[in-house]
Amino acid sequence: MNNRPDETRSPAAGDPAADPCRRLGAEAESAGQVIVLHARGEIDAYTLPRWRGLLESAVPASAGDGHLVVDLAEVTFLSVRAIMVLADLAQHLDRRGIGTHLAGGRAATTIARVIDLAGMTEWISIHRDLATALTATTGPRSDA
Repeated sequence: MNNRPDETRSPAAGDPAADPCRRLGAEAESAGQVIVLHARGEIDAYTLPRWRGLLESAVPASAGDGHLVVDLAEVTFLSVRAIMVLADLAQHLDRRGIGTHLAGGRAATTIARVIDLAGMTEWISIHRDLATALTATTGPRSDA
């Protein structure tokens, strides 16, 4: 039996950095038909359930004919699984008449490639920054 400390206790025990609420945060703001979710921190396998919850709670059940903009400028790590969760939500929101836009920051090109490879470009648009994403929400939806 190996009693090394790193194998005998939970990685989260006593480590505040392991708390998903400290590793991943977000604030949502609403302006008319546009909801902006400003995310910050790491979105990995450990924080994935929190990521899913933050995304789902950002859009009210009654919302329609609007836009969700996810601002990733302060995200320091974004896993492929996290992108796929976002893409799945975008597909669901599209059926409700809500457009989804990503402000990808430094990772915009990589995120766009993953979305393209997954065949999800129909449901989600990727923008270099928040200002560009917000501009895309001012006109009619491209599929309307």
